[in-house]
Amino acid sequence: MTKDEIFETLRMRICLLDYAPEARLNERDLAAEFGISRTPMRAVLQRLERDGLIESRHGQGTSVTSIDLKRMQDVYLVRMRLTDALADSERLPISDDLENELADLIAACDAVCASRDKREFARINIRLNTIMHGLVKNDVLREINEKLFFESARFWFLLLDELDFEEQVTALSDEISMIRRAIALRDIRLAAEIHKSHLALVQSSIRQQSAYSGEIS
Repeated sequence: MTKDEIFETLRMRICLLDYAPEARLNERDLAAEFGISRTPMRAVLQRLERDGLIESRHGQGTSVTSIDLKRMQDVYLVRMRLTDALADSERLPISDDLENELADLIAACDAVCASRDKREFARINIRLNTIMHGLVKNDVLREINEKLFFESARFWFLLLDELDFEEQVTALSDEISMIRRAIALRDIRLAAEIHKSHLALVQSSIRQQSAYSGEIS
């Protein structure tokens, strides 16, 4: 595996809570798992640390960062602002396959609602985010959004335990359906506004959570 592939694998593990907040990560063990030396493994961990997913402390080793509710509120606020930038950015041509891809995500939501598979629900969210920010040419926008998305996605995945799962899947399916209609109209601005509204609902859930807890770990 390349360093990029290892980074994405570890990032997904953190996002899906395979590595829980404050879990210890051992550089030597990870290097052995992926069959690489410790030097490239260290580079991968440094990249994860820059993205706010892990932290290294002298004498204490490396661990997954805890989830601070106030920071998550700030992250979702910035992500909402990024959807405004998405709407104003130069667009890429919309492929004819995009509507079908969104239709597949809607079908996946139906399947998740029946199976109650939280990991698959998280993957649908990840795919939708990739689609939305793949609509524009702005590489800087995509890079910033990807960092903030994965920083906040694990919180959303953890928060699912406190929410009505079926209701959340239905809300996501409705969002994708509306975005699909906007894409059919070739209206990227409308699609961005729909996505922004969904992020606002998540931010509202965070505010309710922060009313009785300052941190999840």
